[in-house]
Amino acid sequence: MAQRNPILRADVSAAEIARRQLEKLAVEQGVLPITEFDSLKADFWPKDESVDDFVRTVRERRRDSGRRSIE
Repeated sequence: MAQRNPILRADVSAAEIARRQLEKLAVEQGVLPITEFDSLKADFWPKDESVDDFVRTVRERRRDSGRRSIE
């Protein structure tokens, strides 16, 4: 008889199981919670480019990628 995983009880939802697995993985990898939103900011955006320029470039590249041959 196969041994059942103790986490997989009928009263535990799939979301709860996933949450527990993610928490365990975070602990194993030493991941810490973000305490300051500003720590996520990056200074990579060129000052002379607007968001509209970025969106236009992404759309053009996506449109052009559909036309490329895989040869």
